[in-house]
Amino acid sequence: MTTTLATRKQALEMATAIVKAGLAACVQQWPVHSTYRWKGKIESGREHLLSCKTRAARATALQRFIREHHPYEVPEIIATPISGGFPAYMSWLRRETQGSD
Repeated sequence: MTTTLATRKQALEMATAIVKAGLAACVQQWPVHSTYRWKGKIESGREHLLSCKTRAARATALQRFIREHHPYEVPEIIATPISGGFPAYMSWLRRETQGSD
């Protein structure tokens, strides 16, 4: 699942909170430049993209967590299914996200 935040500090805080909550095994962060339309105006600026590695069974809980803790009025929250992966990595991901589903 991906989301964006305005600052590096916000992104690091969100990433840490997500992993601590057991909602993702890993959260990667990149600085990005976004251009988008918001309330009729074209906006452009730096954001920080988070890529959260989790299981499909945890996706709803992760989406709810992001929404509850996100400062944006309408945050990007996009799920991308994992169609396969290195078995040892996938096993690790399952172990690290074994919360209540």
